[in-house]
Order: sequence, then structure tokens, then C-alpha cells
Amino acid sequence: MMNPFFINAAELINSKQVPSCDFHIHTNYADGKASVKEVFEKAISIGLDAIAFTEHTETWHHSDDEWFIRYYNEIEYNKNIFKGNIKAFIGIEAPAISFNGDIEASDEMITKVDFILGAAHRYPNLGNRKVKELSLAEAVDMEYKTLMGLIQSKDVDVIAHIGATCSKYCGPFPKHLSREIICEAVRNHKIIEVNPVYHKPLRKFIELCAKENAKICLGSNAHGFNDIGLIVREIKKLYS
Repeated sequence: MMNPFFINAAELINSKQVPSCDFHIHTNYADGKASVKEVFEKAISIGLDAIAFTEHTETWHHSDDEWFIRYYNEIEYNKNIFKGNIKAFIGIEAPAISFNGDIEASDEMITKVDFILGAAHRYPNLGNRKVKELSLAEAVDMEYKTLMGLIQSKDVDVIAHIGATCSKYCGPFPKHLSREIICEAVRNHKIIEVNPVYHKPLRKFIELCAKENAKICLGSNAHGFNDIGLIVREIKKLYS
């Protein structure tokens, strides 16, 4: 169902045709600013053809265990209202909870959603330590193992923001390991997210994906209202 919005990175570079979609959007169900309805309205107003809602699943983001069904039902309700104006998919951004690809998501979430972003957030097996307390070498190793594990998960569709947590808290994630992760994703038919927040310079990351014949998914990592569609705008700047 979502295949038209996943594109080979080399095809993007050669054709310069940017899919008008954003497959990484958060709402006020967790740490985003916009409501579900506002996301629809904004996405339509800027001409997006498709969006995927990808709310965080970590329990600390939510006040109760019933949030998911409310989230799901609200998106379904608005999909009907805006039917014909935009394609919308219900998804989650689920962090790894082991190095074997297990994710923090209930069976209900996994069964009901269209789309799962697998992410390395707080690394598995940290105990009481925080990511920012790790040495760069430790963070690199944990990021690598976490993402390689997520690639093996039968539930994960897209690998989110390679190297992001390591880079945010500890230091640069090595390019050669990003390449290894991309190669493993290609072998396992996983899609690689291109994310303007963490993949800088964006052109270099897209070129890296192209060299390894990876399919990519465009995601803005949108938390603010005006972040929606950011990835499309940034890529169009590169290839206009």
C-alpha cells in the first residue's frame, strides 16, 4: 500500500522527482505540538500527497495505557473527513528494547498500524545509565548493535534516523558503520529513513543510500506544526 512512496535513492537523484510525502510526524498525543486534525490540514495546505503518523510508543510519553486506541480512532475519523484530499497511514515510532530487534509496542499496535518506524532511542541494557553518560565508543557500539537488531525484526518497516542518538548525545556516528547498516537493511528488504534533522549534510546521506541501492522513506521527524513536510522542502532545494 505504501510502496509508491518508497523510492530508490539513486532514482531520486537521477529523476529529481521528490515524492510529496512525510512519513515521520508526531502529534500532541506525545511530544508533538499539532493535533491529528491540524496535521491533516497542514499537510493538505502545503500540497502533500501522503503522510504517516508515527507516534512514540514509550510509556513515559503517555498518561495511560488507552492512548493508542484513542490515537488510532482519531486518525481513522479524520481520514474519513479528508478522504480524497490526502493519503494517510497510521504508524508508530517504536524503540528497540533489545539488541535482537524487539520493540516497545503492544501486540495491538503491531497488528493495527500500517507502518512501523524502528528506532534506536535509549539503548537496550543501559541499566541506570543515560546515553549522554556513555563514551563515544560505547555509544557507537550500542547504536550499531541496536540498529542491526532492528533490521532483523519482522515487524519493522523502516529504520529510523541512523546514527541519531549517538550523534545527539555523544558524538559523530561513523560513516562506514552507517554504510554497513544500510547494506544489511537492503539485504533484509528494509527501508532507510532520510531525516533532515539528523542526516546532515542531507545530500551525502542520500548519495550513500544510492551507492548501496537502498530504498528510502522521507520523514521530517516533525514535532512542531511548521515541521510538517520539511523533508520534502529540503530535498527539493538539493535537486531543483
